[in-house]
Amino acid sequence: MILLQANQIARRFGAETLFENIQLEISSQARIGLVGRNGAGKSTLLKIIAGIEEPDQGTMTKTKNVTLGYLAQDTGLDSTKTVWEEMLEAFFEVRQIEKRMHELEIQISQISPEDKDYEATLTQYDRLQQEFIEKNGYGYKNEMRAVLHGFQFDESFYEKPTNTLSGGQKTRLALAKKLLQRPDILILDEPTNHLDIKTLNWLEGYLQNYRGALLIVSHDRYFLDKVVTETYEISRSEMQHFKGNYSRYLELKEQQLASQWKAYEKQQAEISKLEDFIAKNIVRASTTKRAQSRRKQLEKMEKMERPQGKEKSANFLFHITKTSGNIVFHLENGAIGYDSHIVSEPIDLDIKRQEAIALIGPNGIGKSTLLKSIIGEIPFVKGEEHFGTNVTTDYYDQGQEELNQNKTILAELWDEHPTTPEVDIRRMLGSFLFSGEDVDKSISQLSGGEKARVSLAKLAMEQKTF
Repeated sequence: MILLQANQIARRFGAETLFENIQLEISSQARIGLVGRNGAGKSTLLKIIAGIEEPDQGTMTKTKNVTLGYLAQDTGLDSTKTVWEEMLEAFFEVRQIEKRMHELEIQISQISPEDKDYEATLTQYDRLQQEFIEKNGYGYKNEMRAVLHGFQFDESFYEKPTNTLSGGQKTRLALAKKLLQRPDILILDEPTNHLDIKTLNWLEGYLQNYRGALLIVSHDRYFLDKVVTETYEISRSEMQHFKGNYSRYLELKEQQLASQWKAYEKQQAEISKLEDFIAKNIVRASTTKRAQSRRKQLEKMEKMERPQGKEKSANFLFHITKTSGNIVFHLENGAIGYDSHIVSEPIDLDIKRQEAIALIGPNGIGKSTLLKSIIGEIPFVKGEEHFGTNVTTDYYDQGQEELNQNKTILAELWDEHPTTPEVDIRRMLGSFLFSGEDVDKSISQLSGGEKARVSLAKLAMEQKTF
């Protein structure tokens, strides 16, 4: 059963076409992955499908009574309500039924079986109870606990106000609430952000058994392989549909490109052969009619466009102005936290030049806190830290909070490096896939992935050692 259809959808920003002629179908229990390079319009299309934005062209058709839930990337709950109260809101309808059932129970206990309203009240109660059972009324609190536990919220979090949680915790809580609402179509934009490996594995299993349809944007190919069964790709303003998960999509895309090149090269050979015949025979009286016939054949031929192949990928290196000593950073018996509250200890680090280190661990263990402590943004609670000779530091913030939303991409870099020639700034931005008029876009107009590339370009300009 088809729940939703997008027909000939287009989105434009001034003279620029983000995408057009978009066709998409979501059937019951569909598992759809939406992929494409940063800035292709994936998040914009999700907002149009969710009814948050209007398309510039085309129509959206949804089956009557179909419920739709949408969660934007990095959306977090932020209110004075407790974690438990926020989760209860996902079951508002069930709780209203429960409340009415309690009221009817009191009425039934207070009226006589001979009363004229007795049978009608019992009938109403039976109907409500059946609806309550169908909506998991007797098990919704257990369901809440299971989902909260899956997102690493144990009972110690239940009474905490949501506005006291970290940014990552608020994002996970928003996703938990959306799952508990169980819409017929669940639209998720980068749901794996801020998830550790344990939580990610839990989410994969939960979504595999989700009773509704799923439409997901994610850059995590392994997550898509586990969850989706069909893939839509936005590329060069157009959309294509492929059956299968992400890995299968890559295989089919490669096969498609090979087939396109084969057909294109075959036609080019045919065109070359016709043109050669025409050139040799058009002036000869004995063969001019055949040459004219070939020319008409060539004019009527529908020419294939040259296959465009894969889109460009960012290509860059981080250069440094001055090489550091062999010892980059040393920490002995360190502790991280806020004020007197210790998040993790003891921490011992010995980082040497040219080492590439991955910092992993569950949510809330203090990974970001440690990084901010190393760069001096948050002081170590205790421990002795030491930087080596000629060591300079810089930091990539996952929230891109250091970007000025009112500046253009070009100004964001040039204002911090005013003595650098514009051509060098543009060359750096070009290696991060910002070229031509792209550099005049406002930071506020960029997608999450594009902002990430601007942040990385800024880091590359700094030429720091660590």
